[in-house]
Amino acid sequence: MLRVEPEILTNYVATGQVKLAFHHVLDHGNSALLHQAAECAAEQAPVAFWPMHDLLFENQNDLFRADSATVATLATGIGLDGPALQSCVDSGRYAEKVQRMDQARRAAGIRLRPSFDLNGTLYEGAQPFPNFVAVINGILGQ
Repeated sequence: MLRVEPEILTNYVATGQVKLAFHHVLDHGNSALLHQAAECAAEQAPVAFWPMHDLLFENQNDLFRADSATVATLATGIGLDGPALQSCVDSGRYAEKVQRMDQARRAAGIRLRPSFDLNGTLYEGAQPFPNFVAVINGILGQ
């Protein structure tokens, strides 16, 4: 998703043609903590969710067993307040939201990352941008 995400955002989401919804996927190590950290980043600044998400995704192998302090230190590299992020994660205030979103994606039959629900049809696995263009433009009647 990280490779095509900017193109989808620029060409479809920013123009109001497509809505992008994100579901937390809790599937390894301490992924619940990492997803809570992304929510805590958004609490500091709504636009910080995606940079934090991308940072965590890019460093996921190093963060498999990371604690909140390690994640908070990493977050300072993208301009976030590390101590505030750590406090937020440690409070667990997003734990239920993250669990609920993971349960919803499981109930929807979403098993793989990334997965895309385009007008009710599920596309699983990484796809090149031209595939999205063909499907989305077909849905939009273009």
